[in-house]
Amino acid sequence: MTVPYPPLFDDVRKNHGFVDIRGRPEFASQIPEGSDSLAMSALLIALAQPSSEIFTVGCDLGSKLLTEEKPAHTSGGYVQIMHATYGDRSPEDYARYAAAIAETLKARSQNNEWRVSFVLTPVAFKLDCFSDMTGSLWIWFHAFANSEEGALGSRETLITELGRALTDGRHTSLLEKSDDTGIDNQHPPNRGGR
Repeated sequence: MTVPYPPLFDDVRKNHGFVDIRGRPEFASQIPEGSDSLAMSALLIALAQPSSEIFTVGCDLGSKLLTEEKPAHTSGGYVQIMHATYGDRSPEDYARYAAAIAETLKARSQNNEWRVSFVLTPVAFKLDCFSDMTGSLWIWFHAFANSEEGALGSRETLITELGRALTDGRHTSLLEKSDDTGIDNQHPPNRGGR
């Protein structure tokens, strides 16, 4: 995957392309992929805030009827995120972050049937005078229910809880440590001195 990427429309996808909304929440509310979901729109706006440590490189939503599963209705999608200091993040950083988010969503799922997958995904990132491979976290989510309305409502709750987990400072701080030593890579110790 390369960022930025152009629009892509075919029989399966209706992707309007990458829009850089970092630090521009007023543009986040205009992302077409989030227009059918108040929760997705709110998530995009939260991640576009100038103070956000996480930003999105893509998202999508959809619903379908599954003939082979019970409950048969599902509504889901994905959001792909990166840390603001993307060039310095390791796969282990994202794995630690994903594990904390997964535990939080599990605790908050209550009576909802949710499936969430975290995929560490390399990205050829070509913005900010940066042109190299780096990591991202692709989060796929699905909410299941006995009716289409139930699945949509459950998806909104899932996205809301995902947004809270993604922006929780206890979780984002996990991205600032790149190894098990506990060294804070954002604020390294002063090795110089007088």
